[in-house]
Amino acid sequence: MLAVLTGAALLMTAPVSGAAQAAGISSADASAAHDAAAGFQDVLVRFFAQAPGAQGPVSVRIAPDAYAVYELSPDFVAGKPDAAPGDFAYFAIPARASDGRTATLWSVRAADGTWQVGNIASGDVEGEYARKLPAGAQLLHEPQVDAWYAVRDGRVTSLTENTAVTVAGYQQTVGNRYADKLPGSVYARDGEAGGFDATSQVMPRGDGGPAPSGHDTGWVPLLILVGVLAVSGAGYVLHLRRHAA
Repeated sequence: MLAVLTGAALLMTAPVSGAAQAAGISSADASAAHDAAAGFQDVLVRFFAQAPGAQGPVSVRIAPDAYAVYELSPDFVAGKPDAAPGDFAYFAIPARASDGRTATLWSVRAADGTWQVGNIASGDVEGEYARKLPAGAQLLHEPQVDAWYAVRDGRVTSLTENTAVTVAGYQQTVGNRYADKLPGSVYARDGEAGGFDATSQVMPRGDGGPAPSGHDTGWVPLLILVGVLAVSGAGYVLHLRRHAA
């Protein structure tokens, strides 16, 4: 039988305070989100064991971490007063296989308030950026260009380029990029990539365009697992991240 190892009992999270609490996200939510991910242990084993390039059976360790991830807010893009740069999107829970490969479970809050896994993606992208966050910072993802930022004390700092701008400066930048592509815009009505929708819980295109509202994610799905890993009522999707060279 394939072994699965869970993380330590002590749940380690990125900061869940300030803006997170204002958005209704708490440490208790992080714990519940992690519990939901722990229920996907067997799915993770098959995710690793049957993925392209797998070398055979593996054991899997689910990390004790649950990182709060925020996606660029349409209200912020539209310039609405007091809108925060990001809306809470999901908790990222890393996992590692015994052969060194990594994956991330996305734990999302359902309409009834419970937490469930909505996606399993290859790699530890969220964790890598979350571990770079200054104390008290929020992890923000701009999916249209696959950019990651730390938001703290009125500043937005790129986690890849080590540059920083004010929140107002960042709002001007994303407003220029996407204000004409928001839901309800001509761009969206014409069906151009679905318009901008940060709440769709889909993966980013990473090509400079707006996030699609369907499943045209720009990432490569693990089609080999579609029929194998179906879990009744789970509603998750599986993706293999396409890494840039």
